Amino acid sequence: MFTLEVSLNIVVLGLVLIGAILVGLALRSVQVAKMRIKIEHLEREILNNYAHILDLEKENTNIESKLQDIQIPVIAMKTAIKEEAPRTKFPDISLRKKLLSKENLQKQSAGGK
Repeated sequence: MFTLEVSLNIVVLGLVLIGAILVGLALRSVQVAKMRIKIEHLEREILNNYAHILDLEKENTNIESKLQDIQIPVIAMKTAIKEEAPRTKFPDISLRKKLLSKENLQKQSAGGK
């Protein structure tokens, strides 16, 4: 059979291994630094959001305290619509009664024949 001889120098193999480890550690430390920066940014954003929420809660409590001071139990959501004056003028229905009376219907049916 064919034999393949490979000679490896232990020192070179060790140096390559150490170099690969150092390159891997350097790449990982860059990734970790980027992640830390991102985490700090997100933490600042969360703190700003909490501060905004606290401001809104403060406004809410101020409004609630003002509403408790008011003596009116119900707050009007919109102004009242002016009620229309009731109609005093009704249409004259006597003409309709004349047209629908039995006598008029008989006259119309006799005249139409």
